[in-house]
Amino acid sequence: MKKAVLFDFHNTLAICDAWLELEISTLPSLSIEELVRRGSLPRSASARLEEAVDRFKSLRQDVRDSGIELSASEGTQRVLAEMGYRLPLLEIDSVVAKLEEALLPQVEIVEGADLALTRLRDDGYRLGVVSSAGYPLFVEMALEKLGLRSFFSVVVTSAGEGIYKSDPEIFCRAVRYLDVEPHEAVHVGDHPVYDVQAAKAAGLSAIWFSAHSERTAHLHSTPWAETLKVGEDADAVIGDLQEVSRAVGRILSPL
Repeated sequence: MKKAVLFDFHNTLAICDAWLELEISTLPSLSIEELVRRGSLPRSASARLEEAVDRFKSLRQDVRDSGIELSASEGTQRVLAEMGYRLPLLEIDSVVAKLEEALLPQVEIVEGADLALTRLRDDGYRLGVVSSAGYPLFVEMALEKLGLRSFFSVVVTSAGEGIYKSDPEIFCRAVRYLDVEPHEAVHVGDHPVYDVQAAKAAGLSAIWFSAHSERTAHLHSTPWAETLKVGEDADAVIGDLQEVSRAVGRILSPL
């Protein structure tokens, strides 16, 4: 039987809290600052940065609720349009790329990720990534920087598919790309809702990687007690990536 293991990106394989904050909170406000510097927006726009943050957080909640994703550039353009600033998408693309890629030096590998992936690959598992990234190129470049990209046959992102991780369909697509059935796959991630519940709703098994989940909950403004309760739905809970291979084996190859 073919078998596959999918991984979340942030706080599962890589750590860069500034990137997550950019993706879920500050991208439009920082874009405004850059566009003002370039002369593309009036200086008065700099007085509306908090408004941009609030509008973006509301937009991101709509995305999570609907399951329909926007790219980082599309989300930024929509927020700016709501504020009365209408700019070409190509110009916004340039700003978003600059802001996203400036964070690459801050990306760090989650301890044990390379060893865990090596073991899974050597054991014959097909490997993939499912990330909620609004700027897919950041995930690709970060994995390359960390020496992890070659482990993965596919890197699936919310913006790339137009589907947020709250929609199980993104996991269905990921396993199709790996040519396996949902019951032949396990997803590993730190967010109980978007990694555990959504993957299980798609027919996959799910492993909750809890080592950095409290920080993730804080970044998402989610109460930790609520996170703990939701995480109980996982097929296994691990606090160290060195435990992944054994947990996957118990799930996909039970005695």
